[in-house]
Amino acid sequence: MIRKAAAVMGALTLAACAATEAETPSDEAPPARAEIAGDCQADHFAMLVGQPGGEIDTATLPRPHRVYGHSDMVTMDHRPERLNIVIGPDERVQSVRCG
Repeated sequence: MIRKAAAVMGALTLAACAATEAETPSDEAPPARAEIAGDCQADHFAMLVGQPGGEIDTATLPRPHRVYGHSDMVTMDHRPERLNIVIGPDERVQSVRCG
């Protein structure tokens, strides 16, 4: 009885994870970067690169965002709508990117 229940649960789990043809249309091109919902607009904040990290006015940054040092621990979850500002060892903005 337990083996049958485990087999059914395993099959249901696999079925839930399977992609269908409707979810992944192959005849359409992927959307351009600017068309993706939730784009973090990193190109609008590229002018921050080279600026002192302590002078960033975080109130003007889009949400969500995070400002962190090059050696700080951060989560590895990818969120395309999140703006990441990385501060280098010289305390200046090293990079601005989405994720």
